[in-house]
Amino acid sequence: MFFTACASNKNTAQDTQPTTEPETQILAPSETESEFTGNPILDEADAGNSEIAANDVTAADSDIEDSDGESEMSQEEADAELAADMAEGDSASLETLPKLTLDMTTAFVPTASRRISAPYGIRTYRMHRGVDMGLCHGEDRTIVAAFTGVVTKVRNQGRRKGYGKYVILDHGNGLTTLYAHLASWQVHVGDTLQAGDTIGVGGNTGRSFGAHLHFEMKYHGNYIDPSTIFNFEEGTFQSALITIEPQEMLAVEEGYQKELSKHRYYKVRRGDCLGKIARKYGISVTRLKQLNGIKGNTIRPGQVLRCS
Repeated sequence: MFFTACASNKNTAQDTQPTTEPETQILAPSETESEFTGNPILDEADAGNSEIAANDVTAADSDIEDSDGESEMSQEEADAELAADMAEGDSASLETLPKLTLDMTTAFVPTASRRISAPYGIRTYRMHRGVDMGLCHGEDRTIVAAFTGVVTKVRNQGRRKGYGKYVILDHGNGLTTLYAHLASWQVHVGDTLQAGDTIGVGGNTGRSFGAHLHFEMKYHGNYIDPSTIFNFEEGTFQSALITIEPQEMLAVEEGYQKELSKHRYYKVRRGDCLGKIARKYGISVTRLKQLNGIKGNTIRPGQVLRCS
């Protein structure tokens, strides 16, 4: 799962009178990068596997070598690669796409886990474009293909970058699926997999708090909420025959974008303080702290603050 900075010049409001509240202390960036905001109050309920501490994973999860022997990419490179991967393939406007019917009697839920640790939808300040399934110790972490398809991408972005180890399948009907944060994989680009065939083992690679599978679905480049297709808690599907209606997908996406547009966010940079950010967005420091659940006066570079 990836994100981009949420601060935007067009969101800048008129400055207000300077606040007399104390300037804030800037902490050094956290040693371990994650896919979350950096605000522990927000992230506590937003982690990929909130019941497992970040260091409570197997040695294999936390000490994975890059399979290609190359040096680990930067976060910017990881985000750019993910964006390119998601843009590849047959992308088309929802307004012109035909309906897609899926025979779910031949499909498989991609993991034995029955616990959704993060659903599809708006998460703090951005869209979470998949469903996260928490993977606890002692559970079967085998990850399988949801539908019959061909492996089009097998990639390791590193232990703390992007999706870590991930695999993308093309199912030949405009549908693609992505399986991320894997500990390891057992497939290669070009392999044809049947639904239920093993892809690899779920893990904690990439920007991730705790072992989990991040599962995405797209139809001709347009995101689908996997929970409208699968009943993950029951380990089955919503119905035996599912029809994907592009116009319904469009309406749902427009609803999300409308909700996101109601709020403005700012990504903290080195040298920022609460007073400076409050003046930028025309609000008081007190209100800024209320919006973000900040008790003291400390913020850190990379932290994303809600400003309206």
